[in-house]
Amino acid sequence: MSSVVAVLLTRLYLEMTGYPRVGSGPLHVAHLLWGGLLMLAALVVLLSVLGKRTKRWAAVLGGLGFGLFVDELGKFVTADNDYFFQPTIALIYVVFILLFLVFRAIERRSLSPDELLVNAADMLREVVLGGATRAEVVRARRLLDRSGSEGALADGLREAIAGATRAPEQVSRLANAASRAWRTYDRLLEWHWFHRAIWLVFVAQALLGLVAVVVVGLAAMHDRSALLQQQSTLLTSVVSLGLVLVGVARLPTSRLDAYRWFERSVLISVFFTQVIVFWQDQLAALGGLLFDLALLTTLRFLIRQEEARSEK
Repeated sequence: MSSVVAVLLTRLYLEMTGYPRVGSGPLHVAHLLWGGLLMLAALVVLLSVLGKRTKRWAAVLGGLGFGLFVDELGKFVTADNDYFFQPTIALIYVVFILLFLVFRAIERRSLSPDELLVNAADMLREVVLGGATRAEVVRARRLLDRSGSEGALADGLREAIAGATRAPEQVSRLANAASRAWRTYDRLLEWHWFHRAIWLVFVAQALLGLVAVVVVGLAAMHDRSALLQQQSTLLTSVVSLGLVLVGVARLPTSRLDAYRWFERSVLISVFFTQVIVFWQDQLAALGGLLFDLALLTTLRFLIRQEEARSEK
């Protein structure tokens, strides 16, 4: 997130200021160098300070630095160091998609018993530093139980975790907002038209995307390269619409299954359609991406609610 913000704000600032040059004569201080400095600062913070708050600050600093670094990608994939190389934004977009997929793969990787034990022990460090909530203490206990470890070390960790259950609960604004969102979803489920409103939103989103692609494709019929790109976009839009229709069919019997099909449809748009659109229109395509991300965020929330209900 920090990297994406860095790229967008950098492009916006340069556009508003007329692309100023830092330096005089033959010198030019590229913002890639400032990105390297921020990534170095993130490393220093990680190596010199303990605690999860440190990791968050390092993630922000390193992300901003990487964003400034990757924003100059066009200079390093062209012979004439062209910052304005048209496919640059699409290439940066692909880099972020790959990073996202790598991080998700890491998160979903099954932990070994030793890794579960280490994570449980690591949570105690936050208790000592005063940064762990009761929810995190409970998570540490579950990690320890899942590890199946026995012996003096495991017993000592269990005793330490049990003694940490008196850690003060930290009710954040985010937690309060999540609680309100849960109650709002409960009320929406009681609304007679809720299912129809859900499928109407996603069908309309898929159809509008398909119509937009057809209209732009008709305008580009005399440009062979642009026409090929439009055909690719049309194919992904048709696939996205097909997944939405499967979700609509599943909605009366299983909201969770329907939400997952809707999620697949939006991911097709984010991972494929938007790449082609950014290749064609660069940052002009940002509005469509933001709308897709808003839908994806909403779907992730709905899926979590349904999964929690299915476990009761």
